[in-house]
Amino acid sequence: MHNSLFWRLLLSTWFVNLFHFRHLAAGSDRFIILVMSLVEQGKIQLDTYYNSPFYKDYLGDVLIYQGHAYSNINPGLSFLAVPAWGAVNFFYQQIPLSSSLRQENVHYFLAHFVSFAFTTGLLGALTACLLGLFIYRRTQDRWRAILGSLLYSFGSIAFFFSTRLNQNIPIAFIGFCVFILIFDPKTLKIERDSIKLFLIGFLLGLGIIIDVTIMPFLGVALLFLLWQYRKSILSLNYFILGVAFPILAQGLYHYLAFGNPFLSPSIILAQQSTNSQATNPVTLGLKTFNLKSILEYLFSYKTGLFIYMPYSLLSVWYMVRFWRNERRLIEFEKRAIALIFLSYLLFIAIIPSTYLYPLFGPRYILPIVPFICLLFALYLRQQELQLGIILAALGFLINIGGTQLGNDTGNVFLTVATYLVKGPWLPALDWLKVELPEITGYSPEFMSPYGLFFLLFICLLAIWIPYFLNRTQFSLPKRISGSRGEGEE
Repeated sequence: MHNSLFWRLLLSTWFVNLFHFRHLAAGSDRFIILVMSLVEQGKIQLDTYYNSPFYKDYLGDVLIYQGHAYSNINPGLSFLAVPAWGAVNFFYQQIPLSSSLRQENVHYFLAHFVSFAFTTGLLGALTACLLGLFIYRRTQDRWRAILGSLLYSFGSIAFFFSTRLNQNIPIAFIGFCVFILIFDPKTLKIERDSIKLFLIGFLLGLGIIIDVTIMPFLGVALLFLLWQYRKSILSLNYFILGVAFPILAQGLYHYLAFGNPFLSPSIILAQQSTNSQATNPVTLGLKTFNLKSILEYLFSYKTGLFIYMPYSLLSVWYMVRFWRNERRLIEFEKRAIALIFLSYLLFIAIIPSTYLYPLFGPRYILPIVPFICLLFALYLRQQELQLGIILAALGFLINIGGTQLGNDTGNVFLTVATYLVKGPWLPALDWLKVELPEITGYSPEFMSPYGLFFLLFICLLAIWIPYFLNRTQFSLPKRISGSRGEGEE
């Protein structure tokens, strides 16, 4: 894929994510108040922000330890957001205190938006573009590459979670990057094994300090690395070195917060709670293996993968149908994808059902979503083109509707019905139309869904018009290239 196309696709996807930003999304406050505390006060304790009227405690997102408030989750996502908010906050502090822009609710909104923009919003867009880059490298078909990118960006549950501060999107990014580094590092222009192994270790270590949902992928990655380097096992020292940096950072965080580098928030919560199962699900979930959770995460109207992303059925079929065909994915890569899929289903089965409350689709298995889109874009054939278009269109409707509504209905059919009745909307308008006019006394005409959509359209035109003007040979394909009999054995 031409560099110009890659960067324009990245910028466009990022802009769409930014315009769909949802302020005060459930569970996002626990990340942003840690970012603000680290940047503005140089403290790990969250006391000042925890007591703020703008903080919305969601299902016990903060723990109290020795009289101070701390985040109850891994700090990795907040660490990623610190540089961006640190840079913006430096200039923000230059604004006079008398300005309405320095009011607490504006301050909180801005910190939230900047932190989201340079973590979840950016990593969601980057994952989509890496997916397109990988597809193009395997097919030399830019339309398949664009299909895979758009499907992940706007036709999967990744869109919903890419518009809020959420830890699942960085985990999906890390997982797909590691997959590329293991099987085709030249996609990222990585030639040396030492650099490749260090990056794999660093990314997986970063995933560990972001969220526990990296664990299934970590297990699969270790298995394939041990196999790849079985004859030169000492090469994995670079991998260990890469892992060490993020883990040491988290150990330092724990030491400064709790006086012990091995004392984590989950351990403290388990000690404080009379119901340890509810606070330590991965460790104790083996005692509560639940096959029903797998079925719900695949087929239910609340969280079903095959419901929220109907084309994933076709992706699974392609995996089985072309298992031994190595034209676009070698069998070793397909084994890895299959193991990743099965590992995440097992992960779901050992998590107590109290943790699997619906939000929007199967969020805990979001790291497998790039691979679902990859299989669909790589193997879509002329024979299934009409079916594929219908299933993909349903995926776009469900996920764009859910993202624009921004409400967590927990029911895919209710989400679609509400969206069809209410029409297009942007979650940020809930704040911009209510609180901003109260602060400034001014409500611009463009503060409507259609006004903001028009601004987004202008931004996208500015990105793409130069590209099309410089590439007059660009033309629509008459059909999916190589689609007839594509991948036939």
